[in-house]
Amino acid sequence: MIVEFDQNKSKVRQVADAIRTAISNGEFKEGDILPSINKISSRYSIARDTVYKAFQDLKEKGIIESAPTKGYFVSNTVNNIFVLLDIFSPYKEDLYKELTANLPLNYKLDLYFHHYNKRSFNNIILDSLGRYDMYLITNLQNDVYSEVLDRLDNSKVLLLDLGKFKKDKFSYVCQGFDTTLYDCLTSALDKFKKYKEVCFVFNSKSEHPKSCIPYFEKFCNDNNLKYNIITRDLSPFDITPETAYLVARHIDMIQIVKTCRLQNYELGKDVGLVTLNDAPMLEVIENGITCISTDFKEMGKVAAEYIKTISKVQTYIPTKLILRGSL
Repeated sequence: MIVEFDQNKSKVRQVADAIRTAISNGEFKEGDILPSINKISSRYSIARDTVYKAFQDLKEKGIIESAPTKGYFVSNTVNNIFVLLDIFSPYKEDLYKELTANLPLNYKLDLYFHHYNKRSFNNIILDSLGRYDMYLITNLQNDVYSEVLDRLDNSKVLLLDLGKFKKDKFSYVCQGFDTTLYDCLTSALDKFKKYKEVCFVFNSKSEHPKSCIPYFEKFCNDNNLKYNIITRDLSPFDITPETAYLVARHIDMIQIVKTCRLQNYELGKDVGLVTLNDAPMLEVIENGITCISTDFKEMGKVAAEYIKTISKVQTYIPTKLILRGSL
């Protein structure tokens, strides 16, 4: 067991993490006696109370147990799980919360974000090699395979969210962005027909897969709807009555809501609004904001089941239109 103290973290946590890592790496197996409080205290020159609190933390999590004549011993094997997501957002928080809520306490998750930065993505994965039992990864892009994934044991990898590339050797639980968008828009065709034009606000800086744009165009062409695509920063002058807006980013959705309030446009009547990816705030803004979204909570549940059973899964979580007052 190795403890390298970092002044930015509590010593209790660092001792607990070191013991948990040693168990995960097989240094201590189920039923093995752990070094005593006195031995760890002396070896690392730390207070006995610090070691005691670390033991209690692991005991509360069901990882170790104690007996009067036996001392502390391993009760369950720890599983270290690597989780790499793209960005922090309300819907990714839903995924992560559901994931952790459906795992036993002897699973330790380390969460990272790559923010669509290729260097960060590669370095985070390379630094993780050999340190984790399983890997949950949101790829850098939706339609381009990241070769650094070849460095991992594919039997221990679950790809999350993005994955419009050949990935048969991996387990995955992803969402669709193309025909699913077309189908969701079609399900609300009668609503869109109320408006003279449909605009897709898809800022060129957005990381949302651009492969969905042709399916928006197909929807409009198939149904004889006048349409436009706005790829720059949205301004108040872009918002006009008798227009329905589909927006890829929540920041643009908020800009439209603010402009409608200033201009006294009524959402769902003068201006239509649909955004991508559901979030709790969408239920309470105005009369509710219509959205097209994958069920990220379900994605988290499926990911947790994969971790617990280690059985291969290859599935797409359905995407649906959630109709609210804004359309």
